[in-house]
Amino acid sequence: MVVSLTLVEKKLSADRPADSDPPVHSPLFVIVFTSVCLLVVIVARLWFSTDSSVVNVSSEVMSIVSFVHGMTLFVFLGRDRITMPGYFMASSAAIVGISGLLVIPDPYFIEGARPEVYLNAALFASTLTQIGIGALCLRSDSTGRPEPVVLPLRTVQWAQGTGAVVLTIAAVLGDRLEPVLDGVGFSAILLICVATLLSPKGLQSVWNIVLVLGALVTYPTLIISGTGRLRAIALILALAYVFFLRYGRRWMKTVGVILAPILLAGLGAWRKEYEVSLSGDYGNDTGLSSMFVAIGNFGSLIHDSELGRLPTLGASLLSPLRSALPDDLAPHWIPEAIGYELAALTDPELYGTGFSTVASIYGDLWWNFGALGLVIGVPLLALMLDRIDVWTVRSYRRAAQGPRDLLYFVFFASLLGGVGDIVWAGFHTWIVRMYARIAALLLLWAVTFYSPAQIFPSYVSFGTQERRTSPRCSLSRTSIHSE
Repeated sequence: MVVSLTLVEKKLSADRPADSDPPVHSPLFVIVFTSVCLLVVIVARLWFSTDSSVVNVSSEVMSIVSFVHGMTLFVFLGRDRITMPGYFMASSAAIVGISGLLVIPDPYFIEGARPEVYLNAALFASTLTQIGIGALCLRSDSTGRPEPVVLPLRTVQWAQGTGAVVLTIAAVLGDRLEPVLDGVGFSAILLICVATLLSPKGLQSVWNIVLVLGALVTYPTLIISGTGRLRAIALILALAYVFFLRYGRRWMKTVGVILAPILLAGLGAWRKEYEVSLSGDYGNDTGLSSMFVAIGNFGSLIHDSELGRLPTLGASLLSPLRSALPDDLAPHWIPEAIGYELAALTDPELYGTGFSTVASIYGDLWWNFGALGLVIGVPLLALMLDRIDVWTVRSYRRAAQGPRDLLYFVFFASLLGGVGDIVWAGFHTWIVRMYARIAALLLLWAVTFYSPAQIFPSYVSFGTQERRTSPRCSLSRTSIHSE
């Protein structure tokens, strides 16, 4: 295990941009912070194991540690910018930490004679895994906020115009575009907002601020209409990531942590209002039942494992392939998504009706490989989060080279913004929700091969420009500017 973690740390440090900064978190800080969090969680678990009457107190301690640990790393990682590992930590703080605190008073939906015991086990396993991932991400954190990228005005105009046309078509067609409506609207809005944020004037222009806010408002009102809170969060996270690349400061992240409970309460009220409008009733006073059900269902999985259910050995990781194929062409050996299979355990009366539920990324790992899945998931998730973050920063540095490079950056931003889907539901939801977004971006990519010459005849090229400048040319330019 020690050897594998060492290899992952080396991989996390390799293949970074040449101008990356050195690691900013000392080994002593990483060790002390991680050790304190681990010690508190382990002591809380041991306390419960020796005195079963303190199970709720033990669970509360773990939930608080998950929240504090996750939000602290969100602020620390990346310094002035936001990172994908930081988003993962903040999402885990909500899905594990806050959810745990909400479920502890009444864990009625968890399977088992003593549901509070299995909730405690789920919180223990999830928080330990979160802390392990956080330690590796802290150790490899080195890329600070890069130099701001400013797009050429013609690229901005193309992105805003094309995005507006696609968004209008999506809004007019509405449900007739299902199941790609969300992805098309998401990609169009993100393209408009990213181009506006990276425009020459950026947010210094009141018009640009109005344009960004207006585009964002169309998503919950015209595209998803009351459903899909995590889709809305994914759009906000992707846009916030881009905002911090140009304007970010660490104190802004601290403000975001403070405002997070208000955002969650607002999303809960939105969901509750939507449920009332449909059926006249709602499932939970907070409106956040779909958020905190994940940690509870993980507890049900642990109970089911004690009864003899064997891990799927990774079979459910193939389920996104089934969603990509028509039902008639999908091979029988590709399993259904874990959410549909979980329904047989958590809501047997709804099994087979199309109902699905979630058990968090930690439950997803447990479903596939048991406790070993959590151990393996620590280095692999840390590596995945770091790589996507590095690739996103690289694509950002190249975004000004033309619309195709801008679309490449928008793709990575949307991929990164979906980190909440990973933590809440696992890999299947994250991957499947990207299908329509990728399709929309590919369509926009294809447009760049035909429209620029007619729309912008004075623009030299919408293709990829030369990526490297000769040292002599760079030296010449430096001399001219220095004079």
